[in-house]
Amino acid sequence: MPGSLRERRRAVRAAVDGDVYALLHAPRYAELLALLEHYIRPESRVLDIGRSRLTGLLKDTFGVSVDSLGFAKNGPTAEGTNYWFDLNWAQAEDKWRRDIPAYDVIVMAEVIEHLYTSPLLVLRFLRTLVADGGVLVVQTPNAVALHKRAKMLIGRHPFEAIREDITNPGHFREYTRRELESVAREAGFTVERWMAKAYFDYRYVAALHGTPDNRKLRAAGTLLNAAYVAVPSRFRPGQTVVLRKG
Repeated sequence: MPGSLRERRRAVRAAVDGDVYALLHAPRYAELLALLEHYIRPESRVLDIGRSRLTGLLKDTFGVSVDSLGFAKNGPTAEGTNYWFDLNWAQAEDKWRRDIPAYDVIVMAEVIEHLYTSPLLVLRFLRTLVADGGVLVVQTPNAVALHKRAKMLIGRHPFEAIREDITNPGHFREYTRRELESVAREAGFTVERWMAKAYFDYRYVAALHGTPDNRKLRAAGTLLNAAYVAVPSRFRPGQTVVLRKG
């Protein structure tokens, strides 16, 4: 995959062509792949939490086997091996899986906000899967991004209601930087790096929610994209934290 971030974004968009969700997240995928160049080596063992388009992008980009953990059945996949596990079970230590190998790099991207279990318990469980000296990379929305603050100011709730469909639960809880770093340290990790990015492409939000695509909505998305590039990091919509197991 091309080296510059702009080229990488183009390559990701081409790879996910037609998938509206993936197009919305394409800048995030590109940012994450660029970050992981510092951590994934040819000999690295890699685990992706929640098998998705990203799992294949990781394998194709780095040429390594990528195992996954989530709701797919146990067994081989196109990228590696999947391990079935509901991370909400992390609240009960006797349910933790003990048969999963240790990994040099674990990626948990846009997952933790979908869990109703305390993030402290989830991170404690995941720490048992990280090899000594390895990293856990967490991506999750910024709970206090600019558009969420704006909604609160005009009396609108910035977060969606809990959904009725348990197979697609939406966001139970989003986190601030301070919350995320605090719970990571309590779980036994060292916070190696935190960054906030404008890595959602808001031109595709309306289409994702079933609204017919039109020029005005795409123009509004383009303006929001530009605004998020300009604002200070604490207002940006996405955050990534790299946690090291010492």
